[in-house]
Amino acid sequence: MGSNGVREETLVVILAAGKGTRMGNDELVKVCFKIDGVPAVNRQIDVFKNSRLTRFLLVVGDRAEQVLGTVVPHHPEVMYVYQEPQLGTGHAARVAADALRAIGYDGNVLVSTGDKLIEKEAIETLLDGFVKQQADMALLTVPKTKATAGSVGRVFVDRDGQALDIIEVADRQRQAVVDWLRAKLEKGGALTAASLQKTLDKHFPNAKKQQRAVPELVELAAAGNPLDLERLRETLNSNRYQLTVDGQPYSAQQIERMCPGTNPSLYLYRADLFYKAVGMLDNNNAQKEYYITDTVRLLGCRRDNDGNRLHRVRAISMDNPYCIQGFNSPDELLVIQDYVRRKKPKEAEETRVSEQPRLAASQYATVREWLGRLEADRPDAKRWFCQIYGDHEELHAEKRKDLAKVLRCYGKEFGMDEQVCIVRAPGRINLMGRHVDHRGGWTNFLAIAQETIAVAGLRDDDTVQAVSAEPRRFSPVSFRVSELMGRFAWSDWINFVNSDWVRDMIYRTAGDWGNYLKAAMLRLQHGYNDVKVRGMNMAVVGNVPMAAGLSSSSTLVVATLQAAIALNNFDLTSRQFIDMCGEGEWFVGSRGGAGDHAAIYLGQRGKIAHVGYHPFALHDVFDAPEDYQVVVANSHIQAAKSSGARDQFNSRIAAYNLGLALLKQRAPEYRDAIEHLRDVTPATLGCVMSDIYRLLLKVPQTMTRKQFREVLSSECHELIESSFATHADPEHYHPRGVLLFGIAEILRAKKCVELLKDGQVEAFGRLMRISHDGDRVSTLSSDGESCVLADPCSDDYLRRLIDDLKSEHPGRVLAAQLDMQPGYYACSTPEIDRMIDSVSKIPGVAGAQIAGAGLGGCIMVLARRDVVPEVRNALIRDYYRPAGTKPAVIPCIAVEGAGLVEFA
Repeated sequence: MGSNGVREETLVVILAAGKGTRMGNDELVKVCFKIDGVPAVNRQIDVFKNSRLTRFLLVVGDRAEQVLGTVVPHHPEVMYVYQEPQLGTGHAARVAADALRAIGYDGNVLVSTGDKLIEKEAIETLLDGFVKQQADMALLTVPKTKATAGSVGRVFVDRDGQALDIIEVADRQRQAVVDWLRAKLEKGGALTAASLQKTLDKHFPNAKKQQRAVPELVELAAAGNPLDLERLRETLNSNRYQLTVDGQPYSAQQIERMCPGTNPSLYLYRADLFYKAVGMLDNNNAQKEYYITDTVRLLGCRRDNDGNRLHRVRAISMDNPYCIQGFNSPDELLVIQDYVRRKKPKEAEETRVSEQPRLAASQYATVREWLGRLEADRPDAKRWFCQIYGDHEELHAEKRKDLAKVLRCYGKEFGMDEQVCIVRAPGRINLMGRHVDHRGGWTNFLAIAQETIAVAGLRDDDTVQAVSAEPRRFSPVSFRVSELMGRFAWSDWINFVNSDWVRDMIYRTAGDWGNYLKAAMLRLQHGYNDVKVRGMNMAVVGNVPMAAGLSSSSTLVVATLQAAIALNNFDLTSRQFIDMCGEGEWFVGSRGGAGDHAAIYLGQRGKIAHVGYHPFALHDVFDAPEDYQVVVANSHIQAAKSSGARDQFNSRIAAYNLGLALLKQRAPEYRDAIEHLRDVTPATLGCVMSDIYRLLLKVPQTMTRKQFREVLSSECHELIESSFATHADPEHYHPRGVLLFGIAEILRAKKCVELLKDGQVEAFGRLMRISHDGDRVSTLSSDGESCVLADPCSDDYLRRLIDDLKSEHPGRVLAAQLDMQPGYYACSTPEIDRMIDSVSKIPGVAGAQIAGAGLGGCIMVLARRDVVPEVRNALIRDYYRPAGTKPAVIPCIAVEGAGLVEFA
């Protein structure tokens, strides 16, 4: 039988019943996530059909109706079978086998999971290998990559070419721990509970996975010194702690050396062996699930009475690891999106901007048609408002007015019959993780109902014409992209934004809202410098308080870039979009990260998003506390990043950059382990907590520019000059306090996720107060007067923390933990501190802190819903009335992140 014949005798089973909880979107099944605009499962079926495979059985389970609704319109011939309950891939395969056996199917069965990108090359290689090697079962293998080396199973193949097993990551990690322990025991080396735990943490950084994989060793380490060596030896001699393949033991190093191929989960069986293999599966594992990967071992290791292999199980290898890629998280899906986009023909890249926008009718219409849709109040419009803003009728009415207002503004300026799209970009609240996104830290944010809305229409040239629906506050904006870019021979973006010409222009136009539109358009043009980006006509309206710490400026950048991408038919992944926004805002002079833009773009209604940086990754999305509300209160103290406050913001960035460089220089033993500030932790450096404080003692509490230049090595020259170039000389920097704030804030931003998930809102509130203390510049004296707060991070302060950690006194040890230290970032104001002190005394207020980058703006208060009126009254009494300013207290509603308005 040739490869053509095998196609006619093969049916494809696609496993599509999983929930995909790590994708962070509980409303969309994982196989329905889109790859380059096409749902993953549909794209996969298309590729199989392109390889002339025509019969399909889809195993559905969780939200089966959504999967059917996705597949049926495009592939109505596909058969379905329902898996309930969902007990793993092996159980799904068994459900498929039962259905196929019931209809008497006896051909070949190709099994895939629906959550992956597959290219034709992978399918052809598997089919060809199955035939040529006369296999009873074949599985594809691809080389490991940096992305898959630590997350995908390895295929064990013996000298005769028989595939015998798939060695999963946890099994390799467990064996590495066992190998280390056995070597220690044989050599008689010192073995302590701490060294055991350090080794466990090295191979199993995730505590839950560690407990699941090596529970006996976790228990031994937790028991403390002296280690029970007899019990340890008994544990190591148990079957669980010896990795064997076909009865032979192997070390972790041997597995690494002997198993170069990884398992991308593409299998081909003779039907009779498929039925037999899935029937032999068991769920003797911690998860009590059945895994299809076990079929390799069950078939590959079977022998007859004479010791001969009963079945030919073959690993079919191919050299290209990217032709089949799975995804389990948004971050992994972004990698696939990048790969697909890069493979598009260059001609398409060059010609697409000459086309009309490839937007759906529900996203692109004339101004007159949009106004008609709003007035008609059709069901799909109502659904859109509920989907974006939740069930808040008053908010819906407010948003309808805003949309109508900005549409009429556009129509008056540019014409009612012009075709336009509408984009919205909400403000954001970062509950924890302030000032650390650019240090490789984490943020935890909500997108809020205060937002910027822009109506945009495509032009034939590269001019941007923008008007505001509030013309008395914001003058019209007009610029040509090519004219701005052509004024400087830029080689890269950072050189461009650091050029004297750009810095002079920003200085002369400080505070001009048009600079944020320029930031987005210029960054997009720089990113696609082989394509002429077409300009836009725009009308903008917004109600995000300006210079209040809610990212009003960033909403302009996000809205502009989003409109330009949609109208120019660019295809960016979420990661690319967010990075482009963050880097674009450098144009106005700030040097922060992309945390604000991630919050604006990725927010979800009623949810908190936990986002990491360097690399960007959406790590988790979870429900906001139901009984509590975030309240924002505006101090009316403005901190415009485009004017004087920018110097203070950027001086903190310089303290981060140069302080960390000095720490690495003076602690060379940790130099290679520290890439970002987030790496300065006991877990990463393999040290105890007091060692972190000793490291900080190597960095002076205050330094001048002259001192930085004197003590840092010559290799830091470029870093020094680029850091100083962003701001005026502040006379003194506070590198130690800034570093301590960042190290502690990164830990707080990570710790708070579990606190909020577990309902420990009060404990989270305590972290909010500590975090604000790191930005605090004033405090109340015993007589109630405000007094200046000095940098507390002296040598004596750090030595006291070291002593407290050694004291074994529970209270002192707890207070000396890294995440309990405020550090000294000092970007609050006396007014902000006064507001925080006012609300913090109210029972039912979990915590309060400054919102945003600081130097004015808003505070955020996390309070029980029943005490929100009391919070408002306290702020009026203690702050607004004495200051003679208008009360501005806003209970926040968490809404969907930025996107195109979409209803017909």
